[in-house]
Amino acid sequence: MENNFGKLGNTQEEALATVEPMVSGILKAQDDGDYNAFCSFFEDGLREQITEQDFMNNQQSIQSTMGNLAEKEFLTTLQRNGMVGLLYKCRFDGSKDDFIVTITIDDKKEPLKASGIWIS
Repeated sequence: MENNFGKLGNTQEEALATVEPMVSGILKAQDDGDYNAFCSFFEDGLREQITEQDFMNNQQSIQSTMGNLAEKEFLTTLQRNGMVGLLYKCRFDGSKDDFIVTITIDDKKEPLKASGIWIS
């Protein structure tokens, strides 16, 4: 199965170079519990969907069960509602388990922003 990076880049290297600062920023803001930084990487509607209290509750739950991000490795892409979904295998310092982090990006909009994040 072939990766589809949409307009993010012609190759995996180009696409990941484009999105890596955003992906790292999202995960760092999650680790730090920084709602404003977290929201800055997402489309405007995020603040309406996730309040600061919701974010903090989720962040505290992740901290207590998983800890902070220790490693991430890009796995593949998927199509999600007309957007590019980037899948990462992640390890957190408070768990021996591996997790999949999916971040969706609307590659057709400028400036480039994330539209969703899922940790499973």
